[in-house]
Amino acid sequence: MARNRGDRTKLVSAGIKTDSLRTTVPGSIVRQMKLKAGDQLEWQIESLNPGIIKVSIVRLDRK
Repeated sequence: MARNRGDRTKLVSAGIKTDSLRTTVPGSIVRQMKLKAGDQLEWQIESLNPGIIKVSIVRLDRK
């Protein structure tokens, strides 16, 4: 499977008392998915091969 170079982001700590990390959603993805502040995303992870994962992000219906 060929690897496409995509946008890169850096993970940062979400806080002192949590294991959560934060990152920025790249502008190209914001535009493509027509994301807005306050949208909720559902993350689905699938392991393809050692060291390779597929991340699917689904925008939940806006209320």
